[in-house]
Amino acid sequence: MAGRGEIVEAENAEVEAIMTRIEHKSRKIESLLKQGRPVEALKTALEGSPPKTRDERCKSANWIVVHRALMAIKDLDSLFSALDPEYYDILMKSVLLFLFFICIYF
Repeated sequence: MAGRGEIVEAENAEVEAIMTRIEHKSRKIESLLKQGRPVEALKTALEGSPPKTRDERCKSANWIVVHRALMAIKDLDSLFSALDPEYYDILMKSVLLFLFFICIYF
């Protein structure tokens, strides 16, 4: 049976792995934005969102990445015509999560 220390270590390793993926995703998004591809950047940001963890740092870091990509979009009509419907649900969850955090902290 695993001890509490081993469980905490495993959780920390999982959090670090998620944070590494988010950092990689962030660099990819910045590259796409520099290339003038904001819809692709948003799709990349939404993939794997929200992270499957209870760790607030991961959720917050992921929201920052999604927010960065979302704020780069100038024309919402073109976004929704270019965005696949499978991303709508993820986008709405991300926006609702953001609103939830605003209600809690402000």
